[in-house]
Amino acid sequence: MSLQSYLSGVNLTEFPAVGPQFIKDVGMPPSQKPGKLHTGEQGGWRAHANIWSKTLRQKLPPILIVESDATWDINIRKIMPHLNNHFRKFLRKINSTKLHSPAWPAEAVFRNESTRASDDDPWLSRHWDILSFGPCHETDENNDIKLIYNDPFVPLGKDYQGRALKHERVIRRSGGITCTTAYAVSQTGAVKLLLRTAVNLDMPVDMVMQEMIVSGDLISYSVMPPIMAQWQYVEGIGMEERGATSNINRAGMFSGLFPLFMRKKAWENVKASGSVWTTKTYHEDVAFDEMSLQGARKRVFRTGN
Repeated sequence: MSLQSYLSGVNLTEFPAVGPQFIKDVGMPPSQKPGKLHTGEQGGWRAHANIWSKTLRQKLPPILIVESDATWDINIRKIMPHLNNHFRKFLRKINSTKLHSPAWPAEAVFRNESTRASDDDPWLSRHWDILSFGPCHETDENNDIKLIYNDPFVPLGKDYQGRALKHERVIRRSGGITCTTAYAVSQTGAVKLLLRTAVNLDMPVDMVMQEMIVSGDLISYSVMPPIMAQWQYVEGIGMEERGATSNINRAGMFSGLFPLFMRKKAWENVKASGSVWTTKTYHEDVAFDEMSLQGARKRVFRTGN
């Protein structure tokens, strides 16, 4: 995360993960399905909920939550303002109005219905609960509520609902996301998520979001191709056996798949590229012009590769 942040000019504030040692059953919310969530999923919820809670207690503007295994395009500081401009156009196109706020005093806070951005709220956060910048999957629900715009940092080769994208990105009404790699949450989104999971913590965070989006309880928008994704180590360099990838329970299989000569080839590729990172395969729509981790060596050492 430090490499990416430094090279791409992104400032992050770290929030601690919640490990198994901090998870006590007596301190967890009620669940209609006791035992369904394993300790890691409970810790994941607690870590996200800590940020939602801080958003409400301190009346914070929208917070972009980026998980520790996230990666992004090196050009993100150019990509995001461009997205912001078109996102505001998209909200005007669909005649978006501000969401109901349960906060006190709601009347004073939500008097103006304008979709014009202000300096203190450039993303018009009173119009949405969640903005997903890094879903690994999205359902087809609401896929016709969209805006397609030019983005020179999207490589060719992607399509949206059968339409080939030519250096274009899609802003859409979310149909239900999978993965919480990178998402912005507003105050209304934070209070809805806190209430839902405080009443019944019966599924992982992303599945809670998906259910609430599909039901209409969460107003969510997303982008395709996603601007952020999850990274993993390239196969064949021994990290699978060490449990450092999502295939932690399949180390034996990977050991068999990568005999000595294949492992040698994998390390030759690493030495040639200077990178041990790639995006996870289930982030099916990823299209980076330059993944920040993969391009680190040429930028640090000014090499040609």
